[in-house]
This record gives sequence, structure tokens and C-alpha cells, in this order.
Amino acid sequence: MTSLTSAYNNESRNSTFVVAAAALGLGVSSVLVKDAYADAQAPQEATEDPYAKPTTVHPLPGKIILYQYKVCPYCCKVKALLDYYKLPYQIIEVNPLTKGELKWSTYKKVPVIKLDDEVVLDSSAIMSRLAADVAAARLPASSSIQAKPASPAPAADQPGFFARLFGSKPTPQSDDDDIPFHGVPADPAALTHDAIEELHWRKWVDDRLVKLLTANIYKSWDDSVETFRYITSQTNWSWGTRELARWIGAILMWQVGKRLPSKYGIEGDIREALFAAIEEFVVALDTRAFLGGSTPNVADLSVFGVLRAVEDTPTFKDIMDHTGIKPWFSRMQDVVGPSAGFVEAL
Repeated sequence: MTSLTSAYNNESRNSTFVVAAAALGLGVSSVLVKDAYADAQAPQEATEDPYAKPTTVHPLPGKIILYQYKVCPYCCKVKALLDYYKLPYQIIEVNPLTKGELKWSTYKKVPVIKLDDEVVLDSSAIMSRLAADVAAARLPASSSIQAKPASPAPAADQPGFFARLFGSKPTPQSDDDDIPFHGVPADPAALTHDAIEELHWRKWVDDRLVKLLTANIYKSWDDSVETFRYITSQTNWSWGTRELARWIGAILMWQVGKRLPSKYGIEGDIREALFAAIEEFVVALDTRAFLGGSTPNVADLSVFGVLRAVEDTPTFKDIMDHTGIKPWFSRMQDVVGPSAGFVEAL
């Protein structure tokens, strides 16, 4: 998950429980509560430029495991890409209080993804990596691009996985062979106009859209309560824990939310600022179905994933009612299709 400056790093560490509950909902572990997630060990290093197209491609993994918070926007970005490319992935929900599911890792932010035995960090880096690998896997056998050898996946994983990706009869939900990769080359001099545009909007998602959404979902008492109702409804916590997190979290984040506009340099009405930002993206689409043209690119998937993270909040409803993004969002829902994720039975 892309690291952003903490907006709450001067608060008492006694509020860690509630802040962690807040982080469960919308990825604010990096936006708001960096201190609450500090780890005693030095964190693993994420890639230096998460937006760059990898210079080395890899065979598609036989097994993908995504460590996530269900409605974290950064996790939802990655899920949008996995769902679009029809890459089956196992979901492991991380407890924001104990992070026990990540005890094997020194990196305690989500998303974290395992591609077979390799661990990849940072949502944007994960998306760059997987999009490049999918594109390479679909190249003709005579292509000069060479993939890095990888250990074979267990035999039981291979047939269904690769048949869904490369079978001669695509599933009704998508035409896999028609899905291109709009990558950002590692060499800036090699950037095309399309790649520059995609890079701009991918960074806009992380640097602008997520901040505006965070400020808006906590902009008023009613928004905070409704947001935490949605957040806690996505957990498997007991009723008492859910209610505690809902009400204490709403109170805390409502207070924090009052300071976010100045922290993020948002001037005027923050709802109108959000609408204006969304309209910038709509204008950029122009007459295109997607930013990537006839098919989505990674920027489309990033915007879609982040918006889908707040789908059941008042903020999302207002976005759909007061901006022109709804037709694009509906098209994205159609092409991304159902979730390719699954939870393994215990």
C-alpha cells in the first residue's frame, strides 16, 4: 500500500484500538494512523517506483494469496485487477488489532500478496507486476521477451487456473485475449502519450482521490456513523465488538475528519472538491469508454477499486448522483465481473 504522511501521528498511542478499527475500513493505516501500525522490526522494503513497468517478467503464479482488509481502498485496487484478469486468488482477512495473519512478515501494512512463494508489497507495485506478467503470458511463443523461470505450481492448482486464462473458449464474462496491458515503461524516455496519461491518473488515485474520499467519509457526524456501520458490517467480529468499534470509531474519526481538509490542502466545501476531482477524471475520459480506450487500463482499475471500497457509504451515493462518472462505473462493473477471490475452508 502506498505510504502517505500520517495525519494523526501526534495523537496518543492509547487510541490504537479504535484507530486500528478505523483502518480496517478504508486503508487509513497509511493515511491516518501510521503510528498505530508501527512495528518493532524494520519493515521490508517496497519497490522504489511502484508505477514502473517491471523490466523482468515472470510466469503467472499457480497460487495467489492476498492479505487484506476487506474494504481497504488499496486492497480493492488490487482486487479489481485480479478480478478483471480472472486470476483466482485466496483471500486472507487480516485482523487490524493483532495482525496475526502477517506474523511471518516484518511488513505490517496491507495489501500484501504472495505469488507462489514470492512476496510483493505496495498496491501499485503489485498491479504493475501482475499486469506485466499477464501481458507477457499472452505473447506469442516466438516473442523475444523472456520470462524469469519459476518453481512449478502444485499440479492440482494448474489445470483450472490456466484453463480459465488461456482456454480456447473464454468465459462469457470476458474475452481474455482482448485484454491489453497499458504499462508504464521503467525508462521515462520511453513513455508514450498513453503511458504518461495512465501514470498521471494512477498517481492521482493515490495522492488525491484516496485523500478526498477519506476526508469526505468522515466529514460529518452522520457520515462517520454510516461509514463505521458499513465498515463493521464487513467484519466477523462479535456484536459487542462491532458496536464498540462503530461508535467509538465514529466519534474519533469525526474529530480527526475535521482536521483533514487543512492537512490535505482541501479548500472550500470538501464534498464539492471531491465532485470536482471526479469530474476531472470524467473529462479526461472524453468520448472513450475507458481511460485505456475500448478496454480498461491499470488507471481505470485503480479508480474503480478505490470507489468500490466506499460503495455502501453516503459519499459513494453522492458521487453517483452529482457527477458524471456513473456510466463509466457501470461499464467497469460489467467488464471486471464477479470476484475471482475465494476463502479456503478451515
